[in-house]
Amino acid sequence: MKISSIKKVAAVAAAALCACVFAGCTLNGLNDPSTEGSLPENYSSMRSPDYYKFNTPAYFVVTADFTKSENIEKLNALGARVQEYLNVVEASLSTTVSTSYIARFNAAEPGAKVQLDEMSYTVLEEAVRMYEFTNGYYNPAVYYSVDLFGFSPRFNTETHTAPLSTKTPYDRVSGNVVNAALEPDEHYVSIFKQLASHMDELELVQEDGKYYAIKPDVTVYGLQNEEYTFALDLGGIGKGYAADAVNAMIHEAGFEYGFFSFGSSSISILKSADSSQNNNWQFNLTDPDMFLFGGTYARMYAQSTGLSSSGDYEKCYKAQDGVNTYCHIIDPFTGRPKTLGIAACTLTGKNAAYADCLTTALLVMGEEKAVEFINNKLKDCRVTMIVRGSGGACEHIVSNVPDLEYNPQYTLANTLDDEGNIILKG
Repeated sequence: MKISSIKKVAAVAAAALCACVFAGCTLNGLNDPSTEGSLPENYSSMRSPDYYKFNTPAYFVVTADFTKSENIEKLNALGARVQEYLNVVEASLSTTVSTSYIARFNAAEPGAKVQLDEMSYTVLEEAVRMYEFTNGYYNPAVYYSVDLFGFSPRFNTETHTAPLSTKTPYDRVSGNVVNAALEPDEHYVSIFKQLASHMDELELVQEDGKYYAIKPDVTVYGLQNEEYTFALDLGGIGKGYAADAVNAMIHEAGFEYGFFSFGSSSISILKSADSSQNNNWQFNLTDPDMFLFGGTYARMYAQSTGLSSSGDYEKCYKAQDGVNTYCHIIDPFTGRPKTLGIAACTLTGKNAAYADCLTTALLVMGEEKAVEFINNKLKDCRVTMIVRGSGGACEHIVSNVPDLEYNPQYTLANTLDDEGNIILKG
């Protein structure tokens, strides 16, 4: 189904979701008049303050009868619990908190047996499973490649520069800042790709009720003979893991309707209270070529699931050579940011952590491999992608969502067979 336009209802700073339609409720002064009155009597939605973790805003939304004092009390208790939990998540998984378990692992010697807490062990165990499931297209060991191209927390997300005080031997300097837009030396691209290729050598061990990770025994050397060892960045899957846990807290607190959003790209969803939408939340998917203007290319509906969106268009910059455009999604097989192909991908699946790994992997695979992977391994997921042509502009949409609502500016480039498999046209 084509739609002539997609109304922007509630602006959300999103990696790949332009707007989340909060049916029949007012959030941050934004209202959806088209569904006014569709909620149960006295119901309204409340949005938490933003929690900033992993240098990313996160928040939850719950819908209930807030004329009842007990629901206000439950909401306040939930907010405090979520804040406390996200502090624990960051203390366990962050690469920038030097005392976190993942930071300690990264700093350890090659071959070291490093103790983890249960959270970091559980997330890393899932990361290993997803690495194997995606045949290495999801790889959390691209830590140094992410930093090499200026997408780690030390870089300003607007200017893609970092202070000289944080300079490393592989950085490029322009004026008085580290400038990621200058082309890196190919030697560092190669050695950091080599580090990531050892992901299958990571070992996880449980002994006497304690958790450990054994670091791959590999060292690579830079141009100044400096040493680099295997390192992980679990930020992506960590946000999805946290979203799933917080969503469970929302339900445990007694709220039936709501969701938790981490960076507006990792979302764990309960039901919507809007019966006119069959209790689905409605999501408008950002048009990568028009995201600064609120453009959208398709609409999806979801409830009681995990949702993730990944795209190459927001966290990106033009290299100073005037030719290359770099985005934050690293292809572990080249050691470089992904280039042309799938511009954005949105997926709903069993949980947000699972969905996060998959959208990253699909963008790296490219269109044909992604379609084959979806048909063979993702029967339980609903996937929608928009694809760039050879000139760099978005041209067509590929999706396994039946009767997808999409912007007629683009072509739906596939049909579905009787088993729901994507069949590309032409």
